[in-house]
Formats: sequence, structure tokens, C-alpha cells
Amino acid sequence: MRHEPLSSPTTIAALPDVRDDNRRLWFVLLAVITAHAFVTALFWSWLPLSGWAPQLFSSSVVLLTLIVPAFWFGIYRPITRSFATAREGARRDLDALQERLRVHDLDVRLTAALNIAEDETAVLRIAHQALAIATDGAPAQLLLADSSDGQIRHSLVVGNLGDDARCVINRPCDCPLVRRGMGTVFEDSMVLSACRGLNGPIAADCAAACTPITVSGNGVGMVRALGTSGDPTLYRLLQSLNTAAHHIGSRLSVIRSMAASERKAATDPLTGAANRRSAEQRLDELVHSGGSYAVVMIDIDHFKLVNDRHGHEVGDRALKLLVGTMRPLMRGEDLLCRYGGEEFLLVLPSADAVAAGELMQRVRNALPGACVHDGVPVFTISAGIASERNGSNPQVQLRAADQALYQAKRDGRDRVLLAPVPESGMLATP
Repeated sequence: MRHEPLSSPTTIAALPDVRDDNRRLWFVLLAVITAHAFVTALFWSWLPLSGWAPQLFSSSVVLLTLIVPAFWFGIYRPITRSFATAREGARRDLDALQERLRVHDLDVRLTAALNIAEDETAVLRIAHQALAIATDGAPAQLLLADSSDGQIRHSLVVGNLGDDARCVINRPCDCPLVRRGMGTVFEDSMVLSACRGLNGPIAADCAAACTPITVSGNGVGMVRALGTSGDPTLYRLLQSLNTAAHHIGSRLSVIRSMAASERKAATDPLTGAANRRSAEQRLDELVHSGGSYAVVMIDIDHFKLVNDRHGHEVGDRALKLLVGTMRPLMRGEDLLCRYGGEEFLLVLPSADAVAAGELMQRVRNALPGACVHDGVPVFTISAGIASERNGSNPQVQLRAADQALYQAKRDGRDRVLLAPVPESGMLATP
């Protein structure tokens, strides 16, 4: 996308050249002398010949020869130079005005677009378009991470930016301008103070304008555009990049703050697992989407005894250890939530009861070693599993899984049981 100019550029005449002025001087002087000679010849045809006529002509020629240069250098040249200076000043003022209008236009359009962006995907799409407008299609790049010391997760490219010209930092904190929190222009890729991202040998005349993206006071990325060494437009381009980076960072601050608040509201503060409300929402989503799923009710065996013997601090560590042991064994779409006390609920989309059982057996096998490694008294778990085969809705399935869990407790604990499937046509109902 190319930025449309706000108005047609005003044409300003080129500055006069000194050699042109000299040529004009001799031309005017010759024209004046020729005209004088012509007029004098007419007068001679009317006046009687006398001795003073030639002297008059010679004197007038000398006088004109002195007057014309004096007029030229004393009056005409200062006036033309004044006009040239005024034209140059007007040109600079016009360029500055057009740049201010361009930055203001980008400011207004970017603000309006970002105000309706509801997630980071939308922000990145708008940022890509804004970068193309700000640089007018020149080679440019946007880098973004989740935090200042996190890995770069997004790299957006505008224009013809080769691999050798791309920024090579892995984390925002690796970039000095991100650490300083201010944009700058690196005028030459071959000097000692050149930007790392210019990658040295790409071109002897390469320069870059770079500015950081700040989210909630932390540098999490940067915007950069390439140009030619010594190009003054890079300093004007830096203003546009600053505008884009400011608005992108501001919107990301709002979105990430809201997402963090939502995660906090949906997370158990002790274990970091999801809370009961999150599990209920996920089950509702699965029911409405029509997908298959399995549910697992999990309980730490003799948890009260762990608390009584070793204290509540050790009991809290046991809860966190169970969550930490299960997470590496789960898929990305699986949801583990603390359902209450020492009881947990695991929701497994697109899985059946058999797959859920295999997962829980791996958890049981991993727990003893994890306890020894973390210095927590070894404990065991019991689990009950149900799926859509056990009922027509989540409430029935959870009840079936809970009953299977308590059956596992009655059978001696430290085991995983699948809820019995009702006979065909006899699915349980609430």
C-alpha cells in the first residue's frame, strides 16, 4: 500500500546559476549599447555634423558601460538573490509542512484503525499497513516480542528487504536503542557505531532509521527502515516511525493488559491452573461446537494426611507439583483446572476415554520421581474418566467421572478408572 500525497507538490523554480547571471549581464550590456548606437545614429541624421558629436557618443557609451554593471550588481543581483533565498526558504517550509501533514495524516488514520483492533493479530495487520504507508514502500521491518527479554515472535517486512539486510537480534533487550528507549538514525553501515541489524557488508552506502516499540514502559520490539547513507529524508522518516511505534505500543499495552486481567480472573492463584469457571466455559464451547471430548476428575490421595503431617506449605507444594508434572504431558488444547481443594478437572478435546486413561497412567508413573526431585513427600493420585458416551451433557459426564473417581478411592486409591458406559439407548440424563 502506497501513501497517497495530501496535495500535488508545488513546483519551485531552480536557483539561478552565477554563470547564467554573467551571460545575462553581457547580453543586456550589448543590447543597451546597440540600442544606444541606433538611437545616436538617428540623432546624427538630424543634427549637423560638428566636432562635439563623436565625443558625445563616446562619452555616452562609457557612461552606459559604467551604469549598466552598477545597476546589475548593485540592484538587480541583490534582488534576484533575495528572491532565490526566499524561494529556497519557501521550499524548505513547504517540505516541512508536507511532512507534518503526512505524519498527522498517519497519526489520525492509525489511531482510528487501532482503536477497533481487538487482539494482537489485528494490531499486527494494521501495523504492517501503517509501516508501508510510513515508509512509502521503502524496505522496512517490524520486530515484536512478548517482553523485553523474550524471543522475537513476529517479524513483519515491507518492501524489498533481503535476508542480509534484516535485523539479526533475537531479543528486544539485545538492541541498544530499545534499551535506551529512543529512536535514532544510523547513517552508515560501515562505521564502528553502525547498527548491528545493518549486518555490515550488505552495502557500503546503507543507512537505517530505527525506533523502539514500548508496551507498558518496556521495550518489546522495534521498527526500522533502510535508506542510503547521507540521505536527510531518513530523519523525516524517523518521525513517521516514531508515530507508528507509539500508537502500536499503546494499543498493545491495552490489549495485553486486558488479556492479563482475563488470565488472572481465570487462573487459580496457587497452582497456576485454570479455575472452575474456565473449565465450565470450555465445556460449553465444546458442546456448542459439537466436538468430542473426555473429562477426568483427579484427586490427591490422603491429601489431608499430607497437610497434617508436613504442614500446609508442603500441601501447597504438592498441589503445584501435580500441575507442573501434568502440563508437559498434556497437549496445547487440553485444559487443566483446579476444581476445588485437592481435586482437579482435566478437559481433553478431541479425545476419548481410552486416550485420557493412557495420559493419566503416564502422570501416575511420573509423579514419584517428580516428588523426589522437588523434595516433596511422595504422594499418589486417583482419577475417574468419562466421555460423551457417558451422558448427553457435561453435567452428566462430570457426575460419571466423579463416581468413577470415588470408586477408584474405594478400590484402594492410586489408580485410574473409566466410568462404565450405559447400555445402548440408556445414556444417563441430568
